[in-house]
Amino acid sequence: MARSDGVVPPEVADLLTPYPGYSIGVEDEYDTNVGEIITDAREADSADVGLVGIPFDTACVAGPRGSRLGPEGVREDMTHGTCYNPEIDVDISEGIDVVDYGDVDVVHTEVLPTHERVERVLTAVTEDGVVPFSIGGDHSLTYPTAKAMMNAVDGQVGVVNVDAHHDVRHSHGGELSSGTPFRRLLEDDSGQLDGENFVELGLSGWHNSKYYVDWVRDVGAEVISARDVHKDGVDAAAERALDAATDGTDAVFVSVDIDVLEAGDAAGTCAPSPGGLQPWQLLELVYQLGRHDLVRGGDLMEVAPPLDSTGATTAIGAAVATQFLGARKDASR
Repeated sequence: MARSDGVVPPEVADLLTPYPGYSIGVEDEYDTNVGEIITDAREADSADVGLVGIPFDTACVAGPRGSRLGPEGVREDMTHGTCYNPEIDVDISEGIDVVDYGDVDVVHTEVLPTHERVERVLTAVTEDGVVPFSIGGDHSLTYPTAKAMMNAVDGQVGVVNVDAHHDVRHSHGGELSSGTPFRRLLEDDSGQLDGENFVELGLSGWHNSKYYVDWVRDVGAEVISARDVHKDGVDAAAERALDAATDGTDAVFVSVDIDVLEAGDAAGTCAPSPGGLQPWQLLELVYQLGRHDLVRGGDLMEVAPPLDSTGATTAIGAAVATQFLGARKDASR
């Protein structure tokens, strides 16, 4: 596992607003709260994984907004968990250094300037040897989060999009949006992402265009539908995804859109998806994908706390973020 002091250059630090800190709640000498192991990056001696919030949802043009509050909500709910998961027998209370860089100081009225700031911040974090895990925010943000990994890596990359939607649109009415990030990555001038190393994992239901899914297949991407996961199992889906994303590549990025989940389990997102994955399936996928040695970055997008009165979606998002930490700890074993 790469290890860094978590320090970014001053010009990059100026683009970050520190997170005020994790509220631990009831302390228990026999449990370690997740919030207890997350250190402010400015005060860290070392770092393996770095959390970055991106409170921006201006590019959500096809549904209700609210995911700009995702970073705050997910972080708060992460402190409802402990550092041990008996299902995978992983304890993150030791052996992994987790820091929080705070939130990117976004430009709430403009997409491209915000993307440029996100890319600068995460490029610096990744170049420093830290694996960033970003919490958004609308899914347009995966262009700069994954592009940052590409900037920091020499060679080809793989990208896994865990999502109910393809997100390879030309545009939404001429605008960049949460539906466009992966086309931008595939058409990026760097040429670092080949279609054969791109994975669409979790496509479901009556909310995808045949035109765009045909385009994804034409460029050679691996398409694994939610139905494939339901019928063939999580292990087979993870194996297919990793086989494609790691074939001849030097790094892999894993993006999770919370709307990949069944709508009844995750109402707190701009585009709930009937027929999606079950929470346990998503968590197992995050674990199996996130522990691969080539993973150099990941993100969680579209958690919108104001859209879910039960709080369930935010709680699942917090579990996804913590599961990624567990996967990175397991990668070092």
